[in-house]
Amino acid sequence: MRFFSFITDFLFPKTKKVIALEALSTAKLLDTLPRANLVEKSVVAIFDYSHPVVKELIWEVKYAGNRVLADKFGEILYDVIVDELEEENVFAKWPTVILLPMPISDKRRYERGWNQSELLSDAVKKRDSGKRFKYLPRQLAKIMHTESQTKTSGKRERLHNLTGSMRVLNPDIVKDRFVVVVDDVTTTGSTFTEAKHALKEAGVKKILCVAVAH
Repeated sequence: MRFFSFITDFLFPKTKKVIALEALSTAKLLDTLPRANLVEKSVVAIFDYSHPVVKELIWEVKYAGNRVLADKFGEILYDVIVDELEEENVFAKWPTVILLPMPISDKRRYERGWNQSELLSDAVKKRDSGKRFKYLPRQLAKIMHTESQTKTSGKRERLHNLTGSMRVLNPDIVKDRFVVVVDDVTTTGSTFTEAKHALKEAGVKKILCVAVAH
């Protein structure tokens, strides 16, 4: 991947705007970007997706596979996730928590070359020096390719678009466990709803969904 990044950077030099975004520290991001206004049980989002800089950062990770920015978001996500779990005293009940990235279809992975949620989850796991998380990047799978959620209108249509599209490949691994699902953006919450449905069918005891933005 490092060699691939070197080649792509050589063939497609980064713009000044991207270089400037990569230069932002996590402290600067937290101090200057607006926070998400999301009130929903078991779902946490950090930044307000309507802000143009937040959207640019997300798009750079999602559509350009920018690992520098994914790493910065991962650092923030790790702290937010640990704070949420400690506040709920989760680690006392579940010494190891399962970390899952939101899946994408094989078709989307082939088109894009990466899963942005895996880039974010990789960065979260990299900071897990205490080994609090068991990272299972492909256990929650997208078994059916669906239309992009940006091309659907309204929560009802988005839910219908995703129904039955996800499955846990090895339910015994997640049964009776606490699971954290990581995604880049949540809008209506339909994607998280489908992920939670698949996880509950597999016997997961409790779920926390975390997104970079809403």
